[in-house]
Amino acid sequence: MNLYEVIRWGNDADDPFTGGPNGPDTGFLVRAGSVEQAAALADEALRRARPTRVGAWAGAVHLLGQEHSTEADARILRGPYVQHAYRHGWRQWCRDEEGGAWVERE
Repeated sequence: MNLYEVIRWGNDADDPFTGGPNGPDTGFLVRAGSVEQAAALADEALRRARPTRVGAWAGAVHLLGQEHSTEADARILRGPYVQHAYRHGWRQWCRDEEGGAWVERE
């Protein structure tokens, strides 16, 4: 299993300065077998939260590394958390719309 940071651009806070699509991003630390699986777990968590200011779907996924637990189930390990998302040189996949194809970016 791999460890991914799944990112939704912006957050759903009501604050006019730090909330919304231009505020800090919403992130999840996810253990999953693929980019698509990691994003699907985060998307489901976002849909359950019923956001009103930003979309309920992830726009980026960073591959952080491998997870060596004896557990084999894909799941969210941490999140949602709100902070600015930075790539830090990790492999990155992005999509421009909900349900869109994940495209690796350099």
